Amino acid sequence: MTVVYVVISHRNPEQVIRLIRVLREGPSSRVLVRHDPRGEKLERERIEAAGGEPLEDRIKMRWGGWSQLKLILACLREAAERHDPDWALILSGQDYPLRPLADIEAGLDASPADARLGSIRRVETRRPAAGDDEFFLRCRYRHYARPRVFPSRLLPGSIRPLAYARDLPPLIGLRRTAPAPLTFFASADWLTLGRAGLRAVLAASRHRRLMRHFRRVAVPSESFFASVLLGDPSLIVEQDDRRFASFARGAAHPDTLTSKDYDRLLASGADFARKFDVTSDSRVLDMLDEHRRARNGR
Repeated sequence: MTVVYVVISHRNPEQVIRLIRVLREGPSSRVLVRHDPRGEKLERERIEAAGGEPLEDRIKMRWGGWSQLKLILACLREAAERHDPDWALILSGQDYPLRPLADIEAGLDASPADARLGSIRRVETRRPAAGDDEFFLRCRYRHYARPRVFPSRLLPGSIRPLAYARDLPPLIGLRRTAPAPLTFFASADWLTLGRAGLRAVLAASRHRRLMRHFRRVAVPSESFFASVLLGDPSLIVEQDDRRFASFARGAAHPDTLTSKDYDRLLASGADFARKFDVTSDSRVLDMLDEHRRARNGR
């Protein structure tokens, strides 16, 4: 079996190197690293010395935009071409394993699933009430960049059935009139894909009409993969991605995990968690390493 971990990072190079080394403990692991050249400097020689394989491209990734989906697909395509993996996992540079890599990979090997997704939401075909229409707006409106000098409040709520403005990312959305190309679902874009799931999303990425639609979706990576995978009746999609993250109410990004979270991290039963930051608390990673090594020696 071959498991490819694709690490997408932009900061904390020492933490990324530490993650690569831990991932390489997996008996079936290959680690591909796409570090943003516009972020904190991380030389390809250091990635290779840690056991990783650098990925390089010209994509200027912007969170929540078309470029984010484009980047993830490019990384998956490269993983497929280099290693033809049985499983491919997308991780951030702020992820970290909670269990021994051998146990994680044994679980993947035993799984009948073609993909694992986290919390899944079906996007309604009719516009729900304001306040519960986030994913409807994302998928069923066409989005264009909103100049930051144009405040979102200038579009009144009364015209929301036709147009609206959003702050994260800053966009203006216009209601679509054409039929949707598929049933929409939303889920996190930190993916766990088996061979069939990987082939399905890469095949879908070659469908021009579908990709034209997602080019104007807000945060398209959080709906493209779920919609493609759940729309294919031949695939077994496990609705548990075995990832842990903690979000404050209404927050767009997860909380930073510290040593105070150690007990609930282990109690979660997850394979990976995010996000960690060694500049805030490196002790929690030391504790997880100690736990993993103890489990390895059992």
